Amino acid sequence: MATIVILEAHIREESVDEAKAFFQKIVPDTRIYEGCLASKIFQDEKEPTLLLMVEDWESEDHHRKYLDWCTKTGMLRKLLRFLSGPPNLRYYHSLDL
Repeated sequence: MATIVILEAHIREESVDEAKAFFQKIVPDTRIYEGCLASKIFQDEKEPTLLLMVEDWESEDHHRKYLDWCTKTGMLRKLLRFLSGPPNLRYYHSLDL
């Protein structure tokens, strides 16, 4: 089942530029990972320390495999160093209405 994944990350003020550069580097790899249909990063206009990643995946399982890969490669640990608090990760499934 197609899944939308939303990651909301609050970045430490002094790390915003470094975090944006990090995302610019990793998003192309995310987009070619098996099951990823799209990946975009947004920055809040009024709160520039708030970044939002919106991804479209073939399934939640595909995304979880991607997260396992991020953990194994150390990418997740690199991301966490920019954060001012824990990220908020949510999965959404479309309703067949």
